[in-house]
Amino acid sequence: MEIKNPGDSKDFNGGFGTTFEIGRSYKSKILAFVRRNLEKNPTLSYAYISAIFKKYGHKVDYYENKLPNLKGYDLCLMHVSLIRHNEETKLISALKEKKQCRIGVYGPLATVQPELFYRSDLVIIGEPEEAIINMAKSGIIKRGRINSQPINDLDQLPFPDWSIFLLKDFSLSPLISAKPAIFVHASRGCPYGCNYCPYKVFGTYRQRKPENVVKELKHLKEKYHIKSFYFRDPTFSIGEKRIEELANLIIKEKLNLKWGCETRVDLLTAPLLKLLYSSGLRCVKLGVESTDHQLLNSYGRKPPQIKKQEEIVKFCKKTGIKVVAFYIIGIPNDTRESILSTIKYSHKLNTSFANFTICTPIPGTYFYNNIKGKIFEKNLNKFDNFHVVFNHKHLSKEEIYSLQEKAITSYYFRVRYIGRYLLDKLAERE
Repeated sequence: MEIKNPGDSKDFNGGFGTTFEIGRSYKSKILAFVRRNLEKNPTLSYAYISAIFKKYGHKVDYYENKLPNLKGYDLCLMHVSLIRHNEETKLISALKEKKQCRIGVYGPLATVQPELFYRSDLVIIGEPEEAIINMAKSGIIKRGRINSQPINDLDQLPFPDWSIFLLKDFSLSPLISAKPAIFVHASRGCPYGCNYCPYKVFGTYRQRKPENVVKELKHLKEKYHIKSFYFRDPTFSIGEKRIEELANLIIKEKLNLKWGCETRVDLLTAPLLKLLYSSGLRCVKLGVESTDHQLLNSYGRKPPQIKKQEEIVKFCKKTGIKVVAFYIIGIPNDTRESILSTIKYSHKLNTSFANFTICTPIPGTYFYNNIKGKIFEKNLNKFDNFHVVFNHKHLSKEEIYSLQEKAITSYYFRVRYIGRYLLDKLAERE
């Protein structure tokens, strides 16, 4: 069971979810309309859970944005988020009143703040698969808080079951236009130490074997006729030899799929990118975040050198790989000047796309616990990376909103950017 609004991505931001809300100007409204109507992403955990239950002979259905009749069902599970917390808790209460089956929740928010879901019959603490396997095997649905340990050998999990979704709806556009498009895990977790990162909340870093990943891709193409996919790994290209092996296997199997990933600039090289392009890579998301590297270092972020960053972006442009650059507005100790410097630098990089989010303390992170006393926002829906939720030393809430809107609209409504976008479209090799 899931509640989603246009623009929502429940799988992103470490599973806490993110959306897209910027400003009130006509330029902002145009960008928001385009984003919400082009990109639609699945929540990968539902597909894994469905696959596990079906493996052990259980019937599974998926409902979105409705209050279903659950008579005859044993369990209703919901991946709970920050961005739709209010709607999700309201739905949980409505489902409980119907008294048709047990209601359970899971996800990082349920893990770090289980007390929020006191109306639920069960709350899964941790990555859900171990608990789901135990329930599916035994047929016993426990109540209360259930501890679920991370699956260390990810290759032992069944391939996600995408039959519960309307696959034709999922799209990676404008990054990759080929549809249907879905998500794939080649690894989980992240070994880096950024203390504001939501991917650190649960689960250590684990990798799947390249052979197992390619076996899944073949399965996805044969069974679901996918045309593109996106690796949901927080840092895809860790271990250059392993990534080279994966790319070579994709080429060997002649999968002819377009794909994208998210990683760090300092984990990429020109030869690796060239190989990945040959295997179908067409877009890569990179965290630039801020030009104030001293500021980033103070939060455990180790930013790549500017020269390396610019070399990789330039090579991607030349090769035909779209780059999405991530920037953060309103990091503590950010000033108007430091943010304007970041905006100016984003124009210089002139990547295919850029996203400017507002610094948000995510429950369960060191950053959240460190500035907890400065958080004024009580509405968890606002913890979506597009709202100011804590008091800043140098900037008012209104100044941060204004700077974020300036960052986004000034980026996309530039002659140089529009020219770049049109060239990208003309050069697209689908």
